[in-house]
Amino acid sequence: MNNTIYKRLLIYTFITFNIICGMSVFAIEDKDAHTELFKTVEIKDGSNLNIIECVALAFHNSPKIKRKKYALDIAKSNVGVAKSAFFPVIGAGVGFYNENNSNNRVFSRHYMELPNIGVTINQLVWDFGKSTANIKMEDFYKIGAEYEFIDSLCSTIFEVKRKYYDVLKAHANLVIAKDNVEICRKYLKMAKGSPDKATASFHLGRALFEMNYAETLYKNAKVNLSNAMYIDNSINYNISNTRTFDYKHDYGYENHLIPPRFIPHPLNVSRANAVDIAYANSPDLRVLESTRDAMIQALKYIKKTYFPDLTANVGYVYDNSNEYSNNNLRVGVNLSSNVNLMELKHSIKGADAHVKLADNEIKLFKKDLYFEVQEVFNNIEFAEKDVPYAQDTAIIAMEKLGTVEKMYNEGKLNYIALQDARKDYITAMEGYIISLNFYNTSLIDVEEALHYHIFDIHHKTQHAITNHSEELIEHLNEALDCNEKELKKNKKHKKNKERL
Repeated sequence: MNNTIYKRLLIYTFITFNIICGMSVFAIEDKDAHTELFKTVEIKDGSNLNIIECVALAFHNSPKIKRKKYALDIAKSNVGVAKSAFFPVIGAGVGFYNENNSNNRVFSRHYMELPNIGVTINQLVWDFGKSTANIKMEDFYKIGAEYEFIDSLCSTIFEVKRKYYDVLKAHANLVIAKDNVEICRKYLKMAKGSPDKATASFHLGRALFEMNYAETLYKNAKVNLSNAMYIDNSINYNISNTRTFDYKHDYGYENHLIPPRFIPHPLNVSRANAVDIAYANSPDLRVLESTRDAMIQALKYIKKTYFPDLTANVGYVYDNSNEYSNNNLRVGVNLSSNVNLMELKHSIKGADAHVKLADNEIKLFKKDLYFEVQEVFNNIEFAEKDVPYAQDTAIIAMEKLGTVEKMYNEGKLNYIALQDARKDYITAMEGYIISLNFYNTSLIDVEEALHYHIFDIHHKTQHAITNHSEELIEHLNEALDCNEKELKKNKKHKKNKERL
């Protein structure tokens, strides 16, 4: 399969990606989008990273992407090996022979062959489509490796985004836990009488424990994000909020910041056509289809193994001895076949079973993907309604807390009512963060099921992956070359230090 056919397949597979790019809500510059995703990001203590920079770090450092890149290189090499069947085999040789015999009656006393020269060329003329089927099979494997490489980029993006939002969620929960500690300390001072003070002291201790636990979860979330980016976890960096998770101490105890009313991000795709988009965009499905097509070519190859190979050869040999010299020109055409009919019969059955197995895997994957799409749309529809509800609940809990505090100070309510109002407020705040995080993870689930990027880095990622797959490979090659050169340089420097 030539490059033109391959490019057409790649364009057809990601046609919907390009449509989505044109419908993106946030206008982001297309220029050098792929270079930005592969740019070298400098990270140090105090760095503030956005989600694009986190993805760029993961692209540059991920061994998983490099694994798929190397597999793609192997697949390309296998195509070249398959094509080499139609290239001529050239042989050349030169020799010298000297012989001295003691039995002069039977053998010549001395016999010598001066340097003789031989050159031969063997060329496969036609093997009735066997090599062609083999080339097509390896070409389909190469297409599958290409899609696996693209899928490794997408998987890296989704993994980084999930870990990114885990950090935002953990940080928000830590802020809420600190608020809870401050409230409990205030209530300890407000407590009237020994029973209230004892209860307040207990709740303060509990709040301190929960704050420490929330801090641990925040640290672990950053560890997981660092792992997704494959960077040193000892670097103390921060990350920025996103448009869909812009938590700024909303509904806080002291500042009472009321965020804007939540508006769901436009999906630009309906449930009705979501499954078709998922089928068209899925690299995993393309890999399965490419494997199935490769199996079909393998079956054709096996069925043709009993056909003979038509070969042609030409050779020239010059012999020069002390008795004679000779110029020898040889030209030949050969038609040969060698087949085990029983082995061929069972090989055909096995190859046919592989094709049917591949077809079955495609059907199974489509079924699973169909239900996955239904599930993610159910979740996103719920999440879009849940965030406004969580906002209203937080406002009510915040206002109720202020009212109860006032009534407690006036002696109209007891301490139990005060603590219940605090618990309701903290629960409402935590529920708001859960709802906000669930909405963002649901969006990521929709992206992953449909394989396109809706928000955050949607347009830059979309443009790069759909229109610049070759450039991505080139940038990754450059990154790997730089890493290898740097590694060799470091090893050489280390050896020199050891010698010193």
